[in-house]
Amino acid sequence: MNAAEIKKFVLSLERPKDSNKYDYGHILVVAGSKNTPGAGVLCANGAMRAGAGLATYSCEENFLTQAASMSKPETMFLTYKSASDIIDFIKSRKVAAAAFGPGLCLSWRLSGFVDEIISEVDIPVVLDASALTAYGGKAQKLKNAKAKLILTPHAGEFNKLCAGKDLVADTVKNFAKQNSLTCLLKGHNTVVSDGDRVYINGSGTPAMATAGSGDVLSGIIAAFAARGFVPFEAAKFGAYVHGLAGELAQKDKGANGIIASDICENIPYILKRLASE
Repeated sequence: MNAAEIKKFVLSLERPKDSNKYDYGHILVVAGSKNTPGAGVLCANGAMRAGAGLATYSCEENFLTQAASMSKPETMFLTYKSASDIIDFIKSRKVAAAAFGPGLCLSWRLSGFVDEIISEVDIPVVLDASALTAYGGKAQKLKNAKAKLILTPHAGEFNKLCAGKDLVADTVKNFAKQNSLTCLLKGHNTVVSDGDRVYINGSGTPAMATAGSGDVLSGIIAAFAARGFVPFEAAKFGAYVHGLAGELAQKDKGANGIIASDICENIPYILKRLASE
């Protein structure tokens, strides 16, 4: 990431005096389960700390109380029974970007559920965790999505999507090109590609290898996409800021014992620091 790119990014985040919360994006997070409600909390928090104007956590009713008790008071909630509930909400409530998958319960119906939504909505959608696992061996189905897809697999998820091909930058680029999407392969030196451009992220630390770190990243990317960054730029800057927030958490607390919430809470400090450099 060079100085000119960072400067352009920072300028894009400036807030005019006459703006309102909808100018900074309404993020919908479809995530969580009865056993993992915190995944959606981390994703929504990541979006808000990255500057989103509003965040709604959409979950099934059987763990709504549990999820709400763990969330920031600014988080809104939506319960759903079908994909049509999600589609209607996106279209009626000015949702600018969405994140699907963190902690979401994997079931036989999940890929069909996601298929229905991404074929109907024309917004950036981050697919992570179980929303990716549902497409193992059938990633070609994603090619026809109406939504602007950003996939964020780790190595194991990417292997399943790509049928075990070598995890190198060219593979990520080819996968993104073949399926008309943006792919961010998480790991040491995270790789981002939209099938044309390739970015290899240099920020971050092994201290970030902790549960929920990827959920925070999905929220950051969704927030940047909602601000008008194209999927490749949203993923690139998302990875960069996420990594810097992890580095700052390590500087404060050391390499051991950092949790995803620590990364999340450092996002505003990183954005402030970048703006002052």
